[in-house]
Amino acid sequence: MSADKNRRILRHLLCLTSLALFSLVLQAAALTPAETSLKKLLGEDTPDPIPLWPEKPPRFTEKAPPEKVNKNAQITMISVPTITPYLAPKESRTGMAIIICPGGGYGAMDWRTHVVYAAQVFNPMGVSVIGLKYRTRPPNMGKNEDIQAIALLDAKRAIRTVRHHAKDWGIDPQKVGIAGYSAGGNISMNLAANFDIGDPAAADRIERQSSRPDFAVGLAIWHWRQKTSPFVFRKDGPPVFLVHATNDGITGGAPIELPRQIKADLEKLGVPVHMAVFDEGAHGVGNLIPQRVKNGFPPAKWPELLAEWLKTLR
Repeated sequence: MSADKNRRILRHLLCLTSLALFSLVLQAAALTPAETSLKKLLGEDTPDPIPLWPEKPPRFTEKAPPEKVNKNAQITMISVPTITPYLAPKESRTGMAIIICPGGGYGAMDWRTHVVYAAQVFNPMGVSVIGLKYRTRPPNMGKNEDIQAIALLDAKRAIRTVRHHAKDWGIDPQKVGIAGYSAGGNISMNLAANFDIGDPAAADRIERQSSRPDFAVGLAIWHWRQKTSPFVFRKDGPPVFLVHATNDGITGGAPIELPRQIKADLEKLGVPVHMAVFDEGAHGVGNLIPQRVKNGFPPAKWPELLAEWLKTLR
């Protein structure tokens, strides 16, 4: 091999190395102070978040207050939505992925309890967990419907984005579901009722993907403590799995009448639906707290119940 050719190869390798390092620097620099704080709280092995939109998201709030993270890994003041992929080990991946929407009344989200703990349970099952940091209510925002509609945009984009990255992440694009706790359950039901097939002509390749989840899970679904369902479902909607406690909604939380109506509405349409009801757990019925999982707390077995139920639909 000639000396000139060796030099050209060396320059090419150096260029590639420089680009890779530059990419890593940009990735690290992209973390906001709040995201950096969250990573320190959860551990340096925590995956980095990925913005849902490369530019400003639709209905962006200008001059929004900065995002905040407290010592319990609860996030508030979210104006820039992201997803964080907690991928299952390569050797055991089933291809299934669940986008998790944390709860917090559309004003906050409990990231550790709802996303991290879910990943600790689902990843060993071969299921990847994608944490969705959707936008929350900024101070003095108007109607409840406004933040509900904005969060729905984030959920749709999350489904599309996961499908766009499916091959790289070892995910089957036809096994992408969504699950949510409390207000996050509101989001998952809202998406199950209001998905679209995507825009095949969109310049943004992500927007070409369908936003229909392959299944939707509602855990202690909350709608401002109302007992009636605001969701208008469709016959072509995804299968729905509901988890609720009979002692929820007694002192706050969400009354069980809401998911019962959702179940009845879906049954009338012929959409597959299952509701797991427990007499304990209250509004935290779906929380996969490690001690609960270790001690066999009945509501903490919902991931296994979900997996078994999904098998019956094939």
